Parts: sequence; C-alpha cells; structure tokens
Amino acid sequence: MATSVDFSTDLLHRVTQLEALASPQRLEIFRLLVEHEPAGLFSGEIAECLGQAPNAISFHLKSLQHAGLVSVQREGRFQRYRARVSEVRELLHYLTENCCRGTQNCIVP
Repeated sequence: MATSVDFSTDLLHRVTQLEALASPQRLEIFRLLVEHEPAGLFSGEIAECLGQAPNAISFHLKSLQHAGLVSVQREGRFQRYRARVSEVRELLHYLTENCCRGTQNCIVP
C-alpha cells in the first residue's frame, strides 16, 4: 500500500522555480535581465536582444513571473521586466541548506 507524501508549500515553490530555470530560453531571459539590473527591460527589448518572436518571449516571461523569478511593472502600453535576484539567492540558500542537509559538500568556498 502506497503512502502519500505531503510536500511543503516552500518545497513546491522551489520546484516551480527550478522548473522555470530548466528551460534554455527562460534561463537566457533571466540572465539577460540580471545583466540589466536594476533598470530591467521591456518585453520587446528582450525579444530583440535574443532574436526571438515577442509572443514566444511573453510565454517564457509569464512562466518566470509565475515562479517569482521576475517582476513586471506596467509603463503605459509596455511592461518592464526585472530579475528578482533576491529570489534566486533564496533558492540557492534553500538548496545548500535543505538539500545538502548541512554537509560540507555544498559549501561555496
């Protein structure tokens, strides 16, 4: 008889973040936004920088936003996206503290 496992909300949130970053396109978008901190970029600028169609970029931005990795601010007809670097820091902290269970294997020198 199988038992069900109840996952914490924090664990599920972290999995969502990792899934969002597991896409090559989304990882490139996130890297680009980090490079343009703190000003951020409009979605059209992101598409132009990456040579992608704006609707494809929009799809990936929604995924990153849902995962809490980017924030969006409406400016007139446009939306400015910014990387939420603090969220990535928290994700890294979660991985090193929780996944390594305090061993020395994950400690960054």
